[in-house]
Amino acid sequence: MENTSIILSDLDGTLFRDDKSISDFTKETIRQAQAKGLLFGICTSRAKVNAVKFLEGIEPDILITNGGGIVYYQDKKIYDCEFTVEEIRKLIAAAFEVFGKDVIISADNEHALYSNSRDELGDKFWTYNDFSDFRETCMKMCIESLDKEKVEKVASVIGLDQIDYLPFSDIPWYKLSKKAATKEKAIEELCRHLNIESSQIAAFGDDFNDIGMLKLCGKGIAMENAIEEVKNAADQVCASNEKDGVAKWIKDNLFILK
Repeated sequence: MENTSIILSDLDGTLFRDDKSISDFTKETIRQAQAKGLLFGICTSRAKVNAVKFLEGIEPDILITNGGGIVYYQDKKIYDCEFTVEEIRKLIAAAFEVFGKDVIISADNEHALYSNSRDELGDKFWTYNDFSDFRETCMKMCIESLDKEKVEKVASVIGLDQIDYLPFSDIPWYKLSKKAATKEKAIEELCRHLNIESSQIAAFGDDFNDIGMLKLCGKGIAMENAIEEVKNAADQVCASNEKDGVAKWIKDNLFILK
């Protein structure tokens, strides 16, 4: 652990408590870590416009959002990967064809998170769009379904070898993004930009799309509340999100070295 210089944390189920808050203890621990020379970053599937709404009291050095579609370092964008307008329109059309006209979908980019639901789903801050004539590039599209076979039919209009598609464990949705718009790919680009090795990163997560990140980084830490697949992929398991697991692990494992 002596060479750890970056801490990356997922948000939902990881840095967030169940009510989407971040404790004062965690915020202070992050500030202390940064004061000791460690870089702190967020690595989340949330759209950038959504994620930043919850970070009051935290000033991340690194912001990886939209499932890995965008990477910011010190407020400067260093990487992005998105579906073209033509690609996202094909995916949207396929979703309606495969699932029917009443299917709920979302699509996000750097500026907005769109959905054809008129309801505010949780805390996701949708901008309503019926997708009848959608003409924006997007990092990610989500479909309210856990039917893998149907999701694959949608993804096939672009090419299964071109798309990363994974379910969420806590909500009945599938995420679709380009192969180069994953958390692990974003981290590789960050390492290239900073000229460091991924072994210098300690990463925290709890869900399917965190598995690649935890395997890639020098120390992959699963939350106690993580799904079993994440725990099996991790190097270590820390306390749950409700018990400030990220902050406690940082104090116990990194502060003694700084």
